[in-house]
Amino acid sequence: MKCKALILPLFSLLLLISNIVNANDLKVGSIALVPLSTLHPTQPAIGYDQVYYKLGRFQADPKKQFDEICEANGQKGLSHFTSSSMPNIPSSFQCDEAVGTEKKDMKTIVIAPNGQYYLTDGHHTFNAFWQMKDGGKQFKVNVVVAKDYRALPTMAAFWKAMVIDGNTWLQNSTGHAITYQQLPTSLGMANFENDKYRSLMYYSRDVGWNKPKSPVPFLEFYWSKEVRKGIDLNHYDLTSAKGYRQAITDVSHYLINMKSDNVGGSGKTTKEMGQFTAFNKKGLNKLLNPKKGKVTYMLKYKNSL
Repeated sequence: MKCKALILPLFSLLLLISNIVNANDLKVGSIALVPLSTLHPTQPAIGYDQVYYKLGRFQADPKKQFDEICEANGQKGLSHFTSSSMPNIPSSFQCDEAVGTEKKDMKTIVIAPNGQYYLTDGHHTFNAFWQMKDGGKQFKVNVVVAKDYRALPTMAAFWKAMVIDGNTWLQNSTGHAITYQQLPTSLGMANFENDKYRSLMYYSRDVGWNKPKSPVPFLEFYWSKEVRKGIDLNHYDLTSAKGYRQAITDVSHYLINMKSDNVGGSGKTTKEMGQFTAFNKKGLNKLLNPKKGKVTYMLKYKNSL
């Protein structure tokens, strides 16, 4: 067992090093180790409260922080860490599996004609890694190449293809259309608008809906477009547990009662988008658990700012 414990961290470290490849060697399905600073956003807004939960949880539960790093790197989860482990030193902790073993759990990028990387999944997780202690723009993550657009002649052609393929979300935090030129050029929460509806979609998961097996890209944003039509989140106190409970409750009931064959313009029905048939009160109570609920971690962090 001792021998195995020594070999696995070294094996994982060698895999990390080998994954640092030249962009010219990448193809669809490749795994690349990159600093967060090299990833360009494809959406203008995030749900700040979702990131606040992650940051609050990381502060209170270091094990969760390392576990999420392992998962993002396709290594299933954390198997060992110590009080001296550091998030930005992969050799200081041990994950369950080698990098890329669980490729389905990894975040995705596309490669543009200019050779740069555009993030198509993981804006919330990677913003949390950017903001966390020992994170930042030089924090390295493993990502999967989902599509290679380098054969296109111009960046204008690239963005046209991105829209057609559903690989970008060109609507701001108030639901209004923007151009690709208005997208943030870098990760870091300060570069993004705060979309409260996107946050509520995260917290209403397992209460009024859940992700289907094959979700469309930007699934929560499509749902958000519908929720905006019937719920005004300005009427809720989103700094208190009571206010958040009511907001999640109302959003979840709204989702459950919705009937649509084209949720938010996604081309998908409410059932295909993960709609529940009944309200899950157990899921709501779990979120508000006073000791370890997601909303509890989030509010503690958010209200400490």
